[in-house]
Amino acid sequence: MAGDKVRRGFLFYVMMLLLFVVAIFFILVVIMVFNPGMNLLGMKYFSNIRDYRVVEVMPSGQNVEYINLSNATDIVVDGNLINFEILRDQNIEHTTVEIENYQTGFAESGQNSQFSYSVEYSLQENSRYLLDINVTNAEGFLYFNNNCYVRILLPKDETLNSTNTLTVSTEKGSIILGGGQALLDENDSYFNFRNVNLQTDSGNIRFGEYLETNFSQLSINNQSGSFRTAKDVVLEDNSTLNITGQSGSFEFANITKASTTDNALINFNLSSGSFSAENVDCDINLKTTNSTVNIQNLSGNLQANDLVNKMDGANLTIGQVAGSISLPFANNSNITIDDASQAEIFINSNNAQIDIGKLAAGSWLETKQGSINVSLADTSGDINLVSESANINIDGNTQMQNSVNANSVSGSVVLNYNPQSSFTVEFYNSQGQAREDVEAEGYENTFSNPLVVNGGGVRNTISTNGNISLRRL
Repeated sequence: MAGDKVRRGFLFYVMMLLLFVVAIFFILVVIMVFNPGMNLLGMKYFSNIRDYRVVEVMPSGQNVEYINLSNATDIVVDGNLINFEILRDQNIEHTTVEIENYQTGFAESGQNSQFSYSVEYSLQENSRYLLDINVTNAEGFLYFNNNCYVRILLPKDETLNSTNTLTVSTEKGSIILGGGQALLDENDSYFNFRNVNLQTDSGNIRFGEYLETNFSQLSINNQSGSFRTAKDVVLEDNSTLNITGQSGSFEFANITKASTTDNALINFNLSSGSFSAENVDCDINLKTTNSTVNIQNLSGNLQANDLVNKMDGANLTIGQVAGSISLPFANNSNITIDDASQAEIFINSNNAQIDIGKLAAGSWLETKQGSINVSLADTSGDINLVSESANINIDGNTQMQNSVNANSVSGSVVLNYNPQSSFTVEFYNSQGQAREDVEAEGYENTFSNPLVVNGGGVRNTISTNGNISLRRL
């Protein structure tokens, strides 16, 4: 009994001590909250809630008084945490930079918990103006509020110079160009920037309906956020679209050229991200690992020829392609093309799932492991299908004008043929010796090697140590 009383007394004093420590902690927190910037316990509370509007520019000796983006201007916006947008405002007379900051939380004593910004507008030596907006946000380990909005507000009647460039860079935050409130009425001019560079690590980038989307150069770097536009992106002659991301997603409508004679290039550098578009009318240079690329219609050449940054683990899906596909390092990838009748395709892989519809002449598909599944287009010429252990499945067509060479070491080869087609096919093992152990539907009693179907025609070759089957479609 005495032991129980001692135990209960001990627990009571322990609880009292804990309550005392907690009460002291909360008292210190309250003191820090009411005295932002005070260092206690190796930390400090910060509260940066402010609204700034910059209209007039600091005197620079260049007779610059107000920001005027109808002049040729390079706009540079930089901050570690900003949400950026350009809007119209009918209540202002001059272009205005608006900064709203809402940041509260706790920081370590050595972290910078102050908020600061600078806005400079000046005439440069190249006769262009520079609007430089720089924002420094508070650093912290615990945020209660963590939003900073940077907006460029334009008067209703101010027209942007078509040669203006825009560069926005932020670690966290969103970038919205031409959003729903960008125009006040149908008579307002759209926002137009020919040269645009956008970068965010984890935010979202949006192109709204009020942005004019003709570009001489467009770069979008979105590491883990998302990009989306419902408008067509038009690339001018000799222009480039650069897309960079890790786990970010990129959603386009159509990507076209301003003229059919223009040259335009899309550079992809994706890792674990995704890209989708309806129609792409440009050449594509692809560097990717573990990403998903989905294009409905491609009119241009696609290549992933980088020997150092090899294409690995990609999921590539194209509906219809008119151009050439060159994927010499498509390792561990899934490649699907519904209609390749107007394309020449070269694929080499150590392990791939390859599905090609209407495969045209002049194509070469090779993989060590995985599978190759193709249907043939009505074109004349050679098609080479090569594997070590991958199975090869071929759907022929009525014309059977292709000369197909299907070569495997140990994989099975199946040729599905149309009963009305005319062709000749030879059978060998991987050592080049003729084979007779072939399953040939419709020719069980009249099989020969070479096999002449409906009077013969274009010559096809199948070589493998695995099973060989001819089946009627």
